[in-house]
Amino acid sequence: MRGDIVLEGVSKTYEGKPVLRDLSLRFEEGKVTAIMGPSGLGKTTLLKILLGLESCEGSVTGMEGRRPAVVFQESRLLPWLSLKQNLELVCGPGKDREIADALALMELTDAADKKPAELSGGMQRRGALARAIAYGGDILVLDEPFTGLDEDLKERIAGKLSRQWRESGQTVLFVTHDSTEAKAYADTIVKLNEGGSL
Repeated sequence: MRGDIVLEGVSKTYEGKPVLRDLSLRFEEGKVTAIMGPSGLGKTTLLKILLGLESCEGSVTGMEGRRPAVVFQESRLLPWLSLKQNLELVCGPGKDREIADALALMELTDAADKKPAELSGGMQRRGALARAIAYGGDILVLDEPFTGLDEDLKERIAGKLSRQWRESGQTVLFVTHDSTEAKAYADTIVKLNEGGSL
């Protein structure tokens, strides 16, 4: 067990405008946390701060030495590689079983040899999720992970992921605008308000 991730007095300002303001949060080890709030209130910025991609005032502890698996809002699949090759690039050698299992979980086995341009937006999204799943990591960080999926597919894919999270005890942080989604899959819901406060 690595312990909880703790933010103390975290603030972030862009061009004089506060995006996050004096946030103090604890993300529990082995739990699933949903981060909610309207667009533009700092949810993605919060994830980037946790990942060390953005600086901030205040402190973040508990991320030291972790291997985060990340799904950004954009799928970020390399267009010149097949879907399977995109996963292999991130996972490295010797992960054939993990890659096959992740593609199967995301219902993409038949698309493994296709390039991103041959995939629909929803398939690309599932490809990005498969890449994060195959990589593993001890914390999963997801920014709007189910965007672009129709309702039936979203419910099926999210249900599969939720069961996997429970079985693995993985720490998961995901951003969503969907309160139903948050209530269904998260242990804890964090709501950001105007000005990036709780």
